[in-house]
Amino acid sequence: MGNSPILSIIENIEPGVVILNNDLSVSHINRMFLLMFSHFKRERLFEGNVLDFHDEEIQKRITEMLRLTRESKRQIPLSLKIIRHDGLDCYFLIKLVPLVEKDMADEKICALFYDITPFITTERKLIRIPVTSGDEIHLLKPEEIVYLKADNIYSRISTDSAEYHCDFSLGSIEKRLDKQMFYRIHRSYLVNISKVRKVQRDRSECSVDVQGTETRLPISRSKLQDFLVEIGLK
Repeated sequence: MGNSPILSIIENIEPGVVILNNDLSVSHINRMFLLMFSHFKRERLFEGNVLDFHDEEIQKRITEMLRLTRESKRQIPLSLKIIRHDGLDCYFLIKLVPLVEKDMADEKICALFYDITPFITTERKLIRIPVTSGDEIHLLKPEEIVYLKADNIYSRISTDSAEYHCDFSLGSIEKRLDKQMFYRIHRSYLVNISKVRKVQRDRSECSVDVQGTETRLPISRSKLQDFLVEIGLK
């Protein structure tokens, strides 16, 4: 699978479907969506609007994606992590598709939910990481990653050949990656230990050079000694 686009995968997944009215209340839902979100009472799904199910930060992201969908008049793909009531992480690819009625006046939005959890995680470990590059969505293997960088509530992920955007925070990814493969060298950086070429030390800073890039990554002084032990230099 590697970092190939995910489109070929979701062709074989039946999506959950939600039709939203202009006020973001739910108009229609298919049975697959009800199975995906069985912890919600069906009556509750038709009350209020979709923003009511999320905290303030997620509401901002959803509002922005809905705005882009309406303005661009085209489908907008994004990935989203959902925490179910039993504490398990479930990962969905969501496509937002603008709809219009015959008179072109009453616009609605169709949201398609593809459950990609089996392709992302097993036993609470990430076996693939969903990332985007332009309009393409890829699933990266952890061993392909050189390093990860915090980008506000998101992450930037670098491989030997490209850089990608990831919708997950650095902290949430770190918890699900193999700790023997990745090390948090700095609050903003997580590095693949096998990709480290050199450790640089001078009076003012400590850093690492990693393969496939000229970027030098900083090491927090509080992390340095443990990191040197981890890579066998102490």
